[in-house]
Amino acid sequence: MNNQVTQVAKWEFMHFFKWKQELISKLIMLVIAVVVFFWQSASSFTSSDYRIAISANSPFEMTLDGYAFTQTQDDKEKLISALEAQEFDAVLLIDEAVSPVNIEFISKGKMAWQQTLQNALKQHYVEKISDKLSLSAQQLALINNPILVSAVYLDQNIKSEESHSSATAIGVLVLLSVGIFMSFAQVFVSITGEKQQRVTEQLYATMSAQTWVDGKILGQVLLALKAMLSTVISVLLGVAFLQVIIQGQALDLSFIDWALLPWVLAFVLLGLYFSTAFMAAIAAAIDDPNHSGKSSFMMIPLVPMILAFVLMDSPSGWVMTFLSYFPLTAFAVMPVKMALVDVAIWQPILSLVLTLALCIYMRGVAGRLFKMGMVMYGKEPSFKQMLGWAISER
Repeated sequence: MNNQVTQVAKWEFMHFFKWKQELISKLIMLVIAVVVFFWQSASSFTSSDYRIAISANSPFEMTLDGYAFTQTQDDKEKLISALEAQEFDAVLLIDEAVSPVNIEFISKGKMAWQQTLQNALKQHYVEKISDKLSLSAQQLALINNPILVSAVYLDQNIKSEESHSSATAIGVLVLLSVGIFMSFAQVFVSITGEKQQRVTEQLYATMSAQTWVDGKILGQVLLALKAMLSTVISVLLGVAFLQVIIQGQALDLSFIDWALLPWVLAFVLLGLYFSTAFMAAIAAAIDDPNHSGKSSFMMIPLVPMILAFVLMDSPSGWVMTFLSYFPLTAFAVMPVKMALVDVAIWQPILSLVLTLALCIYMRGVAGRLFKMGMVMYGKEPSFKQMLGWAISER
């Protein structure tokens, strides 16, 4: 039986997994990253700076790397003519006699480098006006940041803003959603297609329904894990490209809570198994996938992710505490709680045990519903019948 389950799982996995396509998709991502890098860095390969003409009623003293400023007394019409003749890349008409300072920015088109210049101008005049008002650097900092809020909680288990892992918590929810969506799509296509083609009932002569559904669940879990791993690799490539190539910094993955990852993996595996088994049971009862009202019930495993996301701002609340132990939601809520709150070691262990017990029970339910649902044609079972099959041990 174990060999049969392995064979079914291997067939189910390889039926949807195409390693050449995966490799090509990652190579395409790398090519796009290289193209973006050279596009963003094009200015560094040219020796000339952006030429900016300045018309101001006072000396213009700002400097900025990559920009060449030329102050002139020419009127607006002459400067626009020079701009059209491509003598300049932009013209700034600055009036410092009014408050706030009025700057008219004129260019032939909208380019990315213009925003950099505008941000530098704002910072320059903040400092210039601060000097005019005799404001010290400390006073200016107080104006820009008038308050500093320090949150103190009597519950010592609440992680501080520096140590809590909201990024990890959000990442867990996103990855779980990716895995469940993948499982939903593949399980729906696989089981409903085989039912319409009457493939499964022929295989009942060589193996039991429980063996067949066990293999399908395992294969689909592996596919979901592959999709999640592919997503993680894509995200890490994007972060590395942004930090190392665009920003010129060292690779920094400190936003990941590495100590939490083993727990996350355990909960993810159980959550994917339960979700896939549940969706397999529902899909087996669908006779016509185009008109069945049961298709929407396959999205129920997404509810725990939604609840966990909504409750992230209240990790100490009793609702989140309850849902972190409730087997139907624990696989999504407990990892999020662990990312935000320090918990005793027995809490995630208890949550894992309860979730594992649910998965074992759901395996049997999926086997019974799969056996009965896959041999019914022309009429879908009612929810009352499905409930009876789920409860019955026959």
